[in-house]
Amino acid sequence: MSRFIKRNGVRTIIQLALLAVIVYWFIRVLFNPQLFVDFEAYCPLGGIQSVFTFLDNGALACSMAGMQLVLGVVLLIGVLLFSKLFCSYLCPLGTTSEWFGKLGRKIKIQTTIPPTTDKLLRVLKYVLLGITFYFTLASNELFCKTYDPFYAAASRFGEDVIPWMAVSAILILAIGSTIVPMFWCRYVCPLGAFSNLFKHIYIVLTLVIGYAIIYALDIEVSWIYLLITLFVAGYFFEVLLPEKSKSIQMLKITRNTNSCIDCGLCSKECPQGIDVASLEVVNHADCNLCGDCLGACPVSDTLLINNKNNFRWMPIAALCVLVLGGIYLGNKLEIPTVNMKWGDEAAVENASLFEYEGLKNVKCYGSSISFVNQMKAVPGVLGAATYVNTNSVKIWYDSLTISSEEVKKSLFTPTRVFIKDAADSSKVAIIEVKVYNLFDQMDIFYLDQIMRKRNDIYAFETSFGEPVSVKIYCDYGMDLEKLKASIETESIKLVSGGMEFEQELEFDVAAIERLKSYTTGIDLRKGLFMPFKRTFNKRSDYKNEELASFEMTFDTYPRNKQMMQYMINHVGKANPYVVGMVTYFNDEPTLRVFFVRKKTTAQEIVDKITEEKLFIQYENGITEELDNPYTFK
Repeated sequence: MSRFIKRNGVRTIIQLALLAVIVYWFIRVLFNPQLFVDFEAYCPLGGIQSVFTFLDNGALACSMAGMQLVLGVVLLIGVLLFSKLFCSYLCPLGTTSEWFGKLGRKIKIQTTIPPTTDKLLRVLKYVLLGITFYFTLASNELFCKTYDPFYAAASRFGEDVIPWMAVSAILILAIGSTIVPMFWCRYVCPLGAFSNLFKHIYIVLTLVIGYAIIYALDIEVSWIYLLITLFVAGYFFEVLLPEKSKSIQMLKITRNTNSCIDCGLCSKECPQGIDVASLEVVNHADCNLCGDCLGACPVSDTLLINNKNNFRWMPIAALCVLVLGGIYLGNKLEIPTVNMKWGDEAAVENASLFEYEGLKNVKCYGSSISFVNQMKAVPGVLGAATYVNTNSVKIWYDSLTISSEEVKKSLFTPTRVFIKDAADSSKVAIIEVKVYNLFDQMDIFYLDQIMRKRNDIYAFETSFGEPVSVKIYCDYGMDLEKLKASIETESIKLVSGGMEFEQELEFDVAAIERLKSYTTGIDLRKGLFMPFKRTFNKRSDYKNEELASFEMTFDTYPRNKQMMQYMINHVGKANPYVVGMVTYFNDEPTLRVFFVRKKTTAQEIVDKITEEKLFIQYENGITEELDNPYTFK
């Protein structure tokens, strides 16, 4: 090991240290899911993709934040001015590829791909780069999470991972890099493709300036076409001019032909398979300034950086400046995940600003868009921005139309949560509790978990207030002090991914009282029932006399979530003559279905409604099968 480190120098120490940190956090997360770390959020490729999603629609991808965006930009600056230092020193996939390559050489199964095949295979990483950017721009979710070997391993094949894609990528990385030097980096890695593109910066600038001129002429052209053009150009220049990159790279490996003894050790040690011994200046697109060739050269002052012996440490110094500078700027830069304004431009300019921190349910692009759509429906609100890394929001509003208190109220979602049935005629007490630090849906979830640990609570509902008001429906003999102690518990144990962890809580009960009124078990069920009413399949095209209806009584009905939209999708897309569904509580939960009398029959519809699986077809063409959550008497 000491010989290995000595030959490869500080780079190996950096690689080992970084892998040690990753393994350390992986082990901690393994034993405590509460410490989940989104490793992909620190990948510069995610930051680069976020630059383009931000330019395309004003929103960062997924859970990206200013830090990741800055690191992505820093990586590109590093490639432009120095080389692919991230690939050489920091990328765990690059490090793993190198080690598999060493294994392949040791067991003597490594081979070299012929030049023609090499050129053909290089197109793969540009194709994957194009696919990755296309789906990321289309969804604002990082598509690379679906297949990235590192993310799959670090997240233990989390929910964003598509298993067959990730397993295939891991096998390509392991087997490919064992047989062919740096197979993943040279032929598959999308970040490698994007980095190589910047080795031809003049081509990039020409295409970007061309796009800017088209944009200035008010010609609508999507970013995706610029990206496709860039990726195609990157591939052809990498293949046609692999050793003549048109870059402004400040640091390059140089060979002194006067002192060189032509031993070939530099070429043999190059992880990228570059024939360093045949070049005076290593200007190859694959060179990432790893320095292995420098350590392998037996003759002093022969292989250098920029023909200067004291420049040997420059790549490491540049890397440190870039990374530390990027982290500093990333901490200073606050970029919204979503930032949208609507309404009159003059009104927006004169709008008041409301800021709120601690909205735990604002945690990604999807939840940010949901939040913005919620704000659009509020009269007087003119814009909203979300910051997922701090779970905070900014809201612009017209103070003549709505007050700051009303804005805050609009953030709150009143909730009804059913826990268990009470006997129909039993007397159910109603206790009102005023609770601080209870606001968003995650807080409601934690309160729900507290309530479910008791045997004397049937349901609760929340309403806005300062503090929030919670009505708890429970046994008539409830001890108020014990209930208060339960709500103010400092933590609860939760289970995620089969692992138990502890969630800290900060609920503070300001007041608690038993109301003089009470309810019964049957009235409670009726009051907490979630009714549903929807028409579809062009209901307005039919007269009332053309329609018929029938009722079905639910046997099982999901209490705390509305699933009828999935039933409508399942039935309505299969049978265009079903035009409406309504649920209501009569003596029991009931479904009424409306259909075109002469076009279909009640039995056909019942057969569809009672299938064990619901077949869902989304507007984007994606299909899904769900277990039917409803059964009927």
